[in-house]
Amino acid sequence: MKKLFTILLCLSMAYVLTAQENSKQREVGLVFSNFDNFGISYKTGTKRSLWRYNTLIVRGNNNKEDGDFEKITRNNTGFELKFGKEFRRDISDKLEFRFGADLSFRYRDIKYENESKIDNVVTLKNNRTVYEPGLNLVLGFNYVVNDNIIIGAEMLPFVRYSTGTSETRERNYSVNSNTYIDVDSDISGFSYGLSNSSVMLSVAYRF
Repeated sequence: MKKLFTILLCLSMAYVLTAQENSKQREVGLVFSNFDNFGISYKTGTKRSLWRYNTLIVRGNNNKEDGDFEKITRNNTGFELKFGKEFRRDISDKLEFRFGADLSFRYRDIKYENESKIDNVVTLKNNRTVYEPGLNLVLGFNYVVNDNIIIGAEMLPFVRYSTGTSETRERNYSVNSNTYIDVDSDISGFSYGLSNSSVMLSVAYRF
């Protein structure tokens, strides 16, 4: 009888531990890349395995340089979406190691315009639209502040394919001031590596 009680106790403890491991867990938070790109993160799964959904807002800017002879305008906007899976292992009570991978898609729209103040004519104009599907690994750590608050940091080595178009209109001074040269070109190529924008910080609420 004593042996049977011991076996039942062990089985009960194993069941409780397994139930805790497999209990549902959700996290929502803010992510930061390069300290000037911001987004929202949502994760759902168990303590050991979670699906990741990230929306990262790529920095948008609208800069103007107004000089004596010309005015230059630069506009850059875009966004990035990521979906993936991460796994976690405890290092200590407060520290977790996480690893996994994401599928990503990034969109960028870049505009450049140079206007002459002498005759109020645009001398150079360039529009670039770029689409970038990709894949990145996830290697990072979580610091568990309490049962609900988590601070994280992760490196995201990536490989990315770029495709898009570039449209350029340039004033042709060799003919006359009202003639332009139009050049349209396709953009394509691969990029890979690890940069400062590939390091992401996060603050999340766990529930």
